[in-house]
Amino acid sequence: LNSKKELRTTQKKQINVYCYQTKVHSNCHLAKMWERKLFVLSTPFGQLVYDLAKRFTPNLALKSTAIDVSGLLNAYKTSLTFLDSEISEGLEFINKLEMKLEKGFVCLNVRDSTYLAKSKSIGWGSDRDWSNHDYRDSDIKTYVAAAEVLADMGYSVLRMGAIVKEPLVSAHPRVIDYATNGTRTEFLDIFLGAFCSFAISVGSGWDSVPTIFRRPLMFVNHLPVFYPSDETLQVYKFPKILSDVNNGKVLSLNELIDRSVVNCLHTQGYSDAGVEIRDLSSEELVEAVTEMAQRVEGTFVETPEQKEMQAKLKHILSTHPKLQPSPNYYPIRAQFASCFLSRYPHFLDGLD
Repeated sequence: LNSKKELRTTQKKQINVYCYQTKVHSNCHLAKMWERKLFVLSTPFGQLVYDLAKRFTPNLALKSTAIDVSGLLNAYKTSLTFLDSEISEGLEFINKLEMKLEKGFVCLNVRDSTYLAKSKSIGWGSDRDWSNHDYRDSDIKTYVAAAEVLADMGYSVLRMGAIVKEPLVSAHPRVIDYATNGTRTEFLDIFLGAFCSFAISVGSGWDSVPTIFRRPLMFVNHLPVFYPSDETLQVYKFPKILSDVNNGKVLSLNELIDRSVVNCLHTQGYSDAGVEIRDLSSEELVEAVTEMAQRVEGTFVETPEQKEMQAKLKHILSTHPKLQPSPNYYPIRAQFASCFLSRYPHFLDGLD
């Protein structure tokens, strides 16, 4: 997208070479789609070329991160396209499931500890202790009511995932545990994320898919409070609840900033700061997904109080010195769910 912007503004075309730094792709079909658009050098040759270029051709623009400082994801449409044959394959899958797509379908992505535990057992990351990431995990059972509410609203709900701890158990015909029912493929992981009405996620690598294809995204049980997944405008969040470990008081944004946990990436970091993490209740999840569905449908109406809190939060995010973008940190463009601000009105106390 930076290259497209450069061509549009200066008429200078860039040559972009992407070098894979690992032999393992999290999704081979997504890699195939990128290879249709980018000039790709596979590892180890790609890594060698990158290292040599870095050493001997300092005039080249070598980048290893992709921080969307100027909001290009919001200014441009997706770069990736599906072949006609892929569209047909995806529609055939939807027809086989006999999904009644009154309002389309919703992808539900709930992270648990099983993926990292599995990867350790097969040798990937075997020298790491992944327990410090469990602050991001969630219990799929608490999402059943939210999934069924969306299904009652006319959506089909597909629970995503490649390696999951336990199935999503629901008798509702529109709630489909795609992760465990034997139909999952790497192609469908991408197709479904690209064409969903919106996605609900706790925050994991798969969120890149709806982001790439500019699909609306609701983060629930999401931590850190602010993170690089906040780069697009159609993102709303209802984070996990952070409280003082001694008195149980829900902490305000100002207190989270003072304790240096707004961007905390380790379970121990929260513990060291005296912060207790609570997952959302089923009731809170229902509120969050209902608001998201109404926002997508254009029927959500904020109360005057919610509008006032959203305006105050927007001002805080754009002016607070500790919430501004850095070389490794996106500008915060996501909004908090209005139902979150209504439930926790003291979240903005102490900030102007």
